[in-house]
Amino acid sequence: MLAEGAVRTRIAVALAATFAGGLSLSLAQCSGGSGASGAQPQGDGSTAPDAGVVAREGGDAPAAGGDGGPSSSDAGAADAREEIVGVVDAGACPSLPGAGQWQNVTPPASDAGTSAIAVRPDYPSTVYAGVQGKGIFRSVDCGASWSLVSTGTHASDMSSGNPWSIAIDPVAPDTMYVVEGYGSSGLWKSTNGGVDWQNVLTDPTVTAAFYANGFITGVDIDPTDHTHLVVESHGNCSTGATCAAESTNGGSSWTLVDMKAAGAWSENSSIAILDRTTWIYCGLFSGMFRTADEGATWQPVDAGGALPSCNYYDPRVWLDSTGRTYVPAIAYTGAGLLQSQPNGNATWTLVPGSPQATVLMPTEKNLILSGRGSPFWIASQSDPTTWTTLATPASWASGSSGVFLAYDGAHHVLYSSNWGGGLWQLVQE
Repeated sequence: MLAEGAVRTRIAVALAATFAGGLSLSLAQCSGGSGASGAQPQGDGSTAPDAGVVAREGGDAPAAGGDGGPSSSDAGAADAREEIVGVVDAGACPSLPGAGQWQNVTPPASDAGTSAIAVRPDYPSTVYAGVQGKGIFRSVDCGASWSLVSTGTHASDMSSGNPWSIAIDPVAPDTMYVVEGYGSSGLWKSTNGGVDWQNVLTDPTVTAAFYANGFITGVDIDPTDHTHLVVESHGNCSTGATCAAESTNGGSSWTLVDMKAAGAWSENSSIAILDRTTWIYCGLFSGMFRTADEGATWQPVDAGGALPSCNYYDPRVWLDSTGRTYVPAIAYTGAGLLQSQPNGNATWTLVPGSPQATVLMPTEKNLILSGRGSPFWIASQSDPTTWTTLATPASWASGSSGVFLAYDGAHHVLYSSNWGGGLWQLVQE
């Protein structure tokens, strides 16, 4: 493992490329380090002085809430790449288990179950977990101890349901978004590390169209622009089909996205943003659809009979070095991992030898697949056709594994949050 303390690293904030045959993008926030903030989160939601100067290569440090980088839809942008070089404070995690050993790190008072899990990119020892009926808990020592952080404004709303979607802004990590499943409708936003919250999905056009006045499945942040958000209705909209909403200013205003082309809404569906204009919609019961014009039109994608999952509550895909995008899927027979053609995302095939799953998590060199009731599978990113299983704890509740995954690249820790099965961590070799 890396030594404790400040670790200098390159943090991909936005990586966009225009390719022949389609647009594709690496989702930087899935790689274990995708942004930096100059303030260490404290137990009361305040911030400490800068832990390290963060500067854009060839320019000034980005202001919090500022431009997330050029959109890959910019004409003539053959390789619009932007990175930040900064200091990430890995943080002290003295209670991590030995490599390859699962450890139960479930927050206290989690008898109803844990759901969404997220690692803060600039201080990866800081982890957020959603606890059903309790709110948002935070650990600053990789899960060794926890405290309830959603104690400020709208604390009761944050404990009203099941926090099943958490997204941390990769450029301004004090900003985060949460969805309260079967609780208070809307998209809840905090700008002080999870203490105070405000519903930002209040546009009457959107809430009137969405199921149950703004009940949503999950939120995705555009990796090319951290102020660009997409949310999907958790149920049929007023049109009798699924629909979504898009914000280009961090939730201050919204535009309704018509998705009648994808048919009626179904469980286990989500939208993953590849870049400003190109998104994919995955549904285990509805198939895969693609838009290349920011949701204006949608086209069905042939998934080879497989049922794709963009990680449902926590939309995520993975881009390899050849420009192939990967999406987990259930195929019932045969392989279960979908890959696009190189440098594009209009045509997809199943990866030979790959397992069937609903959740995909990349680490530094590997890929991990899992899903509710399925084992954990691991493969090298250089060879996604060869997979082995990861052992799970004997005490793990049956059918609970791998529902929500997060990864801390500084400490090489995989987190798995599993409803009633609790929250567990595994240090990778």
